[in-house]
Amino acid sequence: MALSQFNFVLFLCTLSAFTCGLTFGFSSATTLQIYFSTIWSAIFGSCLNIGGLIGCICSLQLITRYGHRRTLIWSHMLSFKGWILLFFSSSAVYERYAPTVSFFLGRLLTGFGCGLTSATNLIYIYEIAPTSLKVVVGSLFQIGITCGIVVVYAFAIYLNWDVISLICGLLVLCTTVLTFMLPESPKWCIKTGNLESAEASHSWLYGNELPFKQEENDQLSNGNDSQSLSDGCKKSWISPTSYVLNNQKSRLYMGFLLMTFQQLTGMSAIIYFAESVCLFGGSVSYRCAFSTGLFFFFSSIVSTFLIRIISWRKALQIGAIIMAVLHLFYSLILLQPDMPTSILNEAYLAICSVTFSLSWGPLPFLYIIELFPSVNRNYAIVLSLAVNWIVGFFVTFLFEPFVSWINVSSLFCIFSSFCLLACFYVYRYVPEIKSMNLI
Repeated sequence: MALSQFNFVLFLCTLSAFTCGLTFGFSSATTLQIYFSTIWSAIFGSCLNIGGLIGCICSLQLITRYGHRRTLIWSHMLSFKGWILLFFSSSAVYERYAPTVSFFLGRLLTGFGCGLTSATNLIYIYEIAPTSLKVVVGSLFQIGITCGIVVVYAFAIYLNWDVISLICGLLVLCTTVLTFMLPESPKWCIKTGNLESAEASHSWLYGNELPFKQEENDQLSNGNDSQSLSDGCKKSWISPTSYVLNNQKSRLYMGFLLMTFQQLTGMSAIIYFAESVCLFGGSVSYRCAFSTGLFFFFSSIVSTFLIRIISWRKALQIGAIIMAVLHLFYSLILLQPDMPTSILNEAYLAICSVTFSLSWGPLPFLYIIELFPSVNRNYAIVLSLAVNWIVGFFVTFLFEPFVSWINVSSLFCIFSSFCLLACFYVYRYVPEIKSMNLI
């Protein structure tokens, strides 16, 4: 019985990640349907990152004060309001052929909810997961996101963007209702001094399979009482790295760089503007985007099993090299106007999606989580996600203007260069995680 309840919690956490995937894929489904100018498309895409950054920064304070379940509920409600604003702004957008304030506000709110959901979801999953399942459970986050992306890509084949926003809002609303059934994290209850609620949540999640007293002793021995948690949270607002021990700051900076390179591999731009990228190679935009999303989704499922047996460090290196070669090859293809590029374009996107899903998609998150002990893991997660949102803002904001004003081929050459730089950094500075005895 306890196992089925724990699996239900994992399903809800994956469903929360699914709502984030809906938000990520919406830019691709919208941009070509509305025919915005280059600047408006860039602003619309980057609004997600601005909202995501704000939500990510707020997540730790909200979790500390109100817990994971309430924070997740609020994040889904914000996303729902954003989707509804997008839907009701459609008539004005169609009349003006230009975005409106409510249109941008809706995108900003969905980004805020996405940032709040992603940080809270990752922290919650790792607080409730047994040690033996942490790596696999962490991979479910990527599966949920890729599933949401491919669903929105599928909607874009048959539906207009305003109908898609309404459906996404209803899906988020259903997730909000189900989130009320989540138990609070036993560790958070212990940190706040509520041992009765902690024991009840622990019993609901694990039954008699894991002894509650052992978990309680582990938490108390780490010094995670409510006062230290509150003090640490206040310190984090003054200095982002103040709650990370000095001997662990190098790990934190390593996490920042891994998150930066994750964005600079170019896959985030491909996900946000998938239909536009498909058009570069002469493919049918919506069908090509959907097939790319399918490869992304199924390879994410495969990665859940592979990351338990492969070397994470080697996977990052090999993934970076493959994507560097693919980006360079694609940029050269785009320079040949007489070459039939449709099939090559779809093959490029498929291989890129698979490679990213098996390497730079899940592994930077898993590295950050496994590099830090539980006493300050939450801070490392939030700070690293914030860096990810910041770099993602520049990538998405500059993508469309760069393509219009300079050259598509040059852009993918730049992505190729960053992939090679990422490979060198991993080879030179990133250790094999298993050798650090942290798994």
